[in-house]
Amino acid sequence: MATQRQIEANRQNSQLSTGPRTEKGKQGVAQNALKHGVFSRKVVLHKESKKEFEALEAEFYECFHPKGLLERLFCERALAAAWRLSRVTQMESMLIDSASKGFCSQGMIEVLRGQDGERLALLSRYEITLEKLLFRSLTELRTLQASRDVQGGKYEKIGFVSQNLNEDLIELN
Repeated sequence: MATQRQIEANRQNSQLSTGPRTEKGKQGVAQNALKHGVFSRKVVLHKESKKEFEALEAEFYECFHPKGLLERLFCERALAAAWRLSRVTQMESMLIDSASKGFCSQGMIEVLRGQDGERLALLSRYEITLEKLLFRSLTELRTLQASRDVQGGKYEKIGFVSQNLNEDLIELN
């Protein structure tokens, strides 16, 4: 337990710390929480190819032709998930390559025991999460597009229907 004198010294010292002051320092601190970039706010990280991402984005828009805010939202979510999924796959390959150097005579199970195995398991969980996000986004996008196509370019109105309606009151088309 800290003494009163230590507590007071900590309070005084904390007043001296103002964080980074230069732009370079602020940019560096902004990256502190970034460990692997799988779920970073920025889709394209600074060491990744912006041209490759833009090419993938063009393919997504060419393939899905999103119209309206919601369709673009789900298209962009699917795009981000696909890009991040690619990143995870690359990270898995790098981890396995790194772990297996010098261990040619041993099997992969022996190589990936311990910390490398835990990292690989974590990447596998990220991969599953991203695949679910990708497929869910694509499903929502396709559902919206199918609804729009059926309605001749306009979205079907979504309304509330009571579960307690008498069957005689329900109109059948």
